[in-house]
Amino acid sequence: MRGTQAQARMDAGLAAPRRSRPGEVHPIRWWMRRRVWLPPVLAALAGACLGILFVEYPSLMARVLRGVAWQATAAEARNMLSTVLGITLTSLSIVLSLSMLVVQNAAGQYSPRLLRLFLHSAGIRVVIPMFVATSVFCLVATQEFGFVSGTERAPRPALGLAMLLLVACEGALVFQVLHTLQIMRVEKLVRWIRRETLHVARTQERFRRWDADMPAVVPARPDGAWPLRAPANGFIVAVDERALLAAATARGLVVHVRHAIGEPVIQGAEVGWVEATDRASPASREASEALLTRAILLDRWRDEDADVALGVRQLVDVAIKALSPGINDPYTAVEVVDQLIFLLCELSRLHLGPRMLEDEAGNARVFLHALTLRDYLELATDQILRYGASEPAVVVRLLRLAGAVGQRARTAEDRQAASETLHRVLAEAERALADSPWLEPLRRHAESLEQAWAGRWIPPLPAQAF
Repeated sequence: MRGTQAQARMDAGLAAPRRSRPGEVHPIRWWMRRRVWLPPVLAALAGACLGILFVEYPSLMARVLRGVAWQATAAEARNMLSTVLGITLTSLSIVLSLSMLVVQNAAGQYSPRLLRLFLHSAGIRVVIPMFVATSVFCLVATQEFGFVSGTERAPRPALGLAMLLLVACEGALVFQVLHTLQIMRVEKLVRWIRRETLHVARTQERFRRWDADMPAVVPARPDGAWPLRAPANGFIVAVDERALLAAATARGLVVHVRHAIGEPVIQGAEVGWVEATDRASPASREASEALLTRAILLDRWRDEDADVALGVRQLVDVAIKALSPGINDPYTAVEVVDQLIFLLCELSRLHLGPRMLEDEAGNARVFLHALTLRDYLELATDQILRYGASEPAVVVRLLRLAGAVGQRARTAEDRQAASETLHRVLAEAERALADSPWLEPLRRHAESLEQAWAGRWIPPLPAQAF
């Protein structure tokens, strides 16, 4: 089987690691995405350059705009640019106030871990840089007009561009207000989390396209293996699997990474082990370990780019915050579990669990640890069940989650995990609702869900669960 898969990869021209190969981490793009300050800085530089070019107008665009440019003296141009700057700064203050309001509301009412969603939203990446570019353009253009001599009226392309930027800023302001109103709805927020998490999961599925079949028993750690240690404290945010495979193939190594994406690691702690086909010298081991650890990317906090469990955790956080005595909003928890049902049903169709990569000859070179469907079921249900076992509407949704996932499970192992989850939810509900009239309907609903795994339809929700 391994040799057949390796030959298929060779025939497709995909056996050797390449720059565009799925699973390869691009350090520059990865670094730029995590620098929130970068878009405003680039926008400020662009605004400054435009402010110089459109006052002196040596550029082709300025010459084109000169025919429709406003006629004004240098003093009038400075006054108009100052007015545009004032309007822009006022609008920017409104945008920032709305953004801070949403962030504060989301962190206090839902979860602080939702803040990273706003860092990558259009408000941060597009709207604020638009205002920064307009403000810097007006400042630089005003300063440049101070060096223009004469009092004659002449075409001023900078004024035309300032008006265009002002219209764009006001459009961005309207967009930000509408976007903020949408984000303040919990339905929109949890749907956004589910959509982003599913996008990450599907991206990881594409990375698995050329994985080899995992053996029934993963090889144990041999006596001659040496540990692969974390170079720093942090969270594993990505693994450059192609770099690992290339290094392992070139040096005749077999690499086992035993920590999944999203796990915290301590500097010097073992994250896996390495075994060599030939006896390696200590210097060769040190060089190999340095090369391999560079392919395991660490950061100060978890990142959603490759961390599917983080998205599930965010949804769970919203649910348990809603179930807390201070908020007491069970229906928000119900809406979260609905999104978890959609998410885990999609995950059940994907390839999950540990991974194995082979070289061109079909030799296993890299073993990567990843969460299984059972892990996601436990993550999605355990804490919600702990705080919501006494709320029948939440229990019904958790039972439905296990039933829907079990009906769509691809393997017997996944169906067994769904069955265990369903019985665990029912057992906790029986303890929490021992004297409740809701207990018997919950039992009947759980039985109907199990019967649906034999080919029947999932039963409708009870009226009280809506």
